[in-house]
Amino acid sequence: MKKIFLFVLCSVAAMSVSTSCRFAREDNPGDTVAANEFDPTIGQKAKSLHASADTSAMNSTVDSTDIFFVGDGSTKQQLQLVSYPSKRDTAVFSKARHIKVQGNADFGHVVRVGFYRLPSGDSIVKTVEEITL
Repeated sequence: MKKIFLFVLCSVAAMSVSTSCRFAREDNPGDTVAANEFDPTIGQKAKSLHASADTSAMNSTVDSTDIFFVGDGSTKQQLQLVSYPSKRDTAVFSKARHIKVQGNADFGHVVRVGFYRLPSGDSIVKTVEEITL
């Protein structure tokens, strides 16, 4: 009886020792981001301090027709393009079989895009050229 009690006690102790660190809280802050990204009220206060009386200039922003940001939703087969400079509109285009890339066309870079119109009327991306600002 004493051996069974010691066996059970040792088993419980071994299980608790091996699993105690597994559930410990991990403190990994990762990349730090400004507080106004998480708390919208902070961003609104800052914008209201710097807001101009005439907002019509902001509403009439004209985006470029062939210059875009490369979006995070881009995959091997598709390219997500975000309008430049306002970042208001997003479009997803298929890539051509052989796409010509000049410069770096990574996520977040500003690129000029050349399209190829298919006979069906669809457009696919044929060329991507990085623009340095």
